[in-house]
Amino acid sequence: MKINFSFLIILVPILGACQNGNNNLLIHPNDKFQIKNEDKVIKFTFGNPNFAKLDTVRAELIVNNDPVRGIQFTRAKLRSDTLTIIISSTTTAYHQVYNIEIAGGKCKVDYAFKPSGPDYKLTVVPTDYKVILNQADFQIGREIRGYTEFKGKCQGEGCYDENDIEIKGNFKVLIK
Repeated sequence: MKINFSFLIILVPILGACQNGNNNLLIHPNDKFQIKNEDKVIKFTFGNPNFAKLDTVRAELIVNNDPVRGIQFTRAKLRSDTLTIIISSTTTAYHQVYNIEIAGGKCKVDYAFKPSGPDYKLTVVPTDYKVILNQADFQIGREIRGYTEFKGKCQGEGCYDENDIEIKGNFKVLIK
């Protein structure tokens, strides 16, 4: 059996640049990462007709297979060699923030949510996550598309007996 070493030299950097015990950042340049209702403009009033906020759907992350807990809005900042992608959503029931940070060939994912009502003290501790992007050439003005999975444990008040958190979905973001 003959091994083509030039193929391995090219393949290894493409498969993963971010290590967390395993490859949790993968590059798949040919994936489309489709998003339901992509670019649809949504108006929020939160029950107050004098307050209005507009945002555009750029993500389709679902928390614990509950479509009510979808996370749809994105933004990204590139500072030096650090790309921070924030996927968030605020409704009358929840404020949710899904954060992906990629720096120096490593990445970190975390998730926080705050249910409406009392100011609960809770944290979500990541147990496993994965990020797949269509490219790793991060430049201001460039659009990145991807898919992410997250598993974590909710700890503290406000978890409502929902200790296991699982999030999956596609996103796109324009780097600023």
